[in-house]
Amino acid sequence: AVMNFARYLNIDKVALSLVSVSAVCILGEAVTRTNLSDAQNPKDCRYPPLSNVITEAHVRELEEKSVVIIHDILSAPILQGARENVKGLSKVMNASNHQNDSDIRQDQILSIRENDTLPHGDDLIHCIKLLRGIPFILERFEYATSRSRVVPRQCQLARYLPDGSAYVRHVDRCNFALSEMGLLGWLRSSDYRHRTVTAILYLNAPQWKSGGELRLFDKDDETHKDVIPNGGKLIIFDSAKVEHQVLASQKDRYALTCWFNGDMLE
Repeated sequence: AVMNFARYLNIDKVALSLVSVSAVCILGEAVTRTNLSDAQNPKDCRYPPLSNVITEAHVRELEEKSVVIIHDILSAPILQGARENVKGLSKVMNASNHQNDSDIRQDQILSIRENDTLPHGDDLIHCIKLLRGIPFILERFEYATSRSRVVPRQCQLARYLPDGSAYVRHVDRCNFALSEMGLLGWLRSSDYRHRTVTAILYLNAPQWKSGGELRLFDKDDETHKDVIPNGGKLIIFDSAKVEHQVLASQKDRYALTCWFNGDMLE
């Protein structure tokens, strides 16, 4: 009987050890889950052509209104070239489909970098550099809403098919507390919890008339503004404050997005 008890006790110890190891592994995975492990600081992402796009007045407007829209930042040849570049990624996007809850969003997404093995053309690379250069401009003009920004190496290319694909109302920064998400969910959402600024560049036709508007909700929650996703239009907004949604479109709709992480000052 004593031997049987000892045997069961040893089994219990082994089981407890396995549970402990599993728990540590799960927590370790949650803590290290990030797309920012090789992120850069804004100075390393400086892109001189952006100095002709974003002015100090734009940054002040972003501070005051939490959103700024800048039209026609791409020349016609560059926009056309970038559009051909993203259309060339159609097969890859079809294969990857979307990686999100289809009840929330139905777009197809692809993470892209300047140094990808995928065949990105020069015009699409130019667009990536424009987006990634934004934090440097924000620091140059002392953007006062956030600080300590880091710049991910990847942007997200999203395609909404003309099949009713949309994205429900949301904010880009996770504002939920630990008590609401649970420890694992809270740890795994580290990238989302530290988003401060969202930048979107549209790669559609310059005279877009096919729906797919970005709906921005005002702070009073009673009114909204619909932004037409014309090609070459850049929109920058506060990731924590601006609620928005994407409406369904009648043609393939392309958007290139980059989120910048840091610390909120308000």
